[in-house]
Amino acid sequence: MSLWPLQIIAPCMSYIDYGSCVPPPGPTGGYNKYLITCPRHYQESMISQHGMNSFFYDPGSDKFIYHTWLYKTAWPGWDVKRYEFDAATGAQVGDTYGTDISIWGSVYSKNAISGSYGKVYACRSSEYYIREVSADTLLPVTGGWSVNPYTWTPKSIYFYALVNRIDNYLVAATNWTLDCWRNISTTPERFAQLRLPNVLNSLCYESQKYCWAITQDGVILKADYQIPRWEMISTVQDPSDDAVGYLITYDTKRKRVVVFRQRQDAADGACQHQLEFYYPMVAPAQLTQPVPVTSLRGGNRIILVSHLIGDAGEGLTPYTVNGAMVSPVEGSLVTPFSATAVNGAVGFQYQAPEAACTETLQLAVTVEES
Repeated sequence: MSLWPLQIIAPCMSYIDYGSCVPPPGPTGGYNKYLITCPRHYQESMISQHGMNSFFYDPGSDKFIYHTWLYKTAWPGWDVKRYEFDAATGAQVGDTYGTDISIWGSVYSKNAISGSYGKVYACRSSEYYIREVSADTLLPVTGGWSVNPYTWTPKSIYFYALVNRIDNYLVAATNWTLDCWRNISTTPERFAQLRLPNVLNSLCYESQKYCWAITQDGVILKADYQIPRWEMISTVQDPSDDAVGYLITYDTKRKRVVVFRQRQDAADGACQHQLEFYYPMVAPAQLTQPVPVTSLRGGNRIILVSHLIGDAGEGLTPYTVNGAMVSPVEGSLVTPFSATAVNGAVGFQYQAPEAACTETLQLAVTVEES
């Protein structure tokens, strides 16, 4: 599987503009010298890395929601802000300061992620709980769902958490490793771990089986967290040195990956963040030679196994592989076609004649873009 770049919106948002640079001491109550040093002339900046950034797809409103902590020129010098982007076009359609509405949950909820039932879940600062939170404010929902992994075995504290309450799975991480938990509503069991190639920067939910992750250096990964295994390893298009970080979400309506690339401000302070849209595509690389896995004896029914492999080394499924014997034929092919299993494996049965012979099995598969 690979990612096909669809669209880039750069920049995807704008800061409030003074219209000209503001030399020190700046406006009344001037606070942040960095933001009032010429040639800068914008009143805010989001380059700080406080770990309070949340980017997720809200299926209810069909929007991408971005919560962030930003610097401002005037006292108190910082604020939280909620941005909305139309999911179909990526256009910014709204923004709200914390001083305009109660969205201070952005300060206390880390890395909010859409999950099962269309709900939003987040790890919480100053406590070990993972809670259902409001998509608007990131504050805990009254009477909402919650778990405390610190009470599980082994005890765990997480900064990222993906919740599947339908099947009772939790995928969570702190830095380099995704912990896979099951039975989270009864007796939680950590049944597997998936190692990341770099420190995790963002995690998102696709379905009851799949999730996506992106690292600090822009490596994008897809995982089947119920097996678990990596399904795909790719990267953002043209990774840039000025990227501060990457956030990822999945548009469940249009079946595409969306990356929010956080970039350094321009020299004049203009916002340079961008949205990138990618479409997951199967990219087959190899159909391996069929290999017998039972003894080659006359009169026996022989089982042969092949693998359909993608360009990232992952097994591809579900696809039908067709088999045919190449003339001259002395035995018979019992299974002329077979479907790939979860690891891309496909098996065929061949009935050998009593006498010794040499046979050729030819395999073929048609893989459509998906």
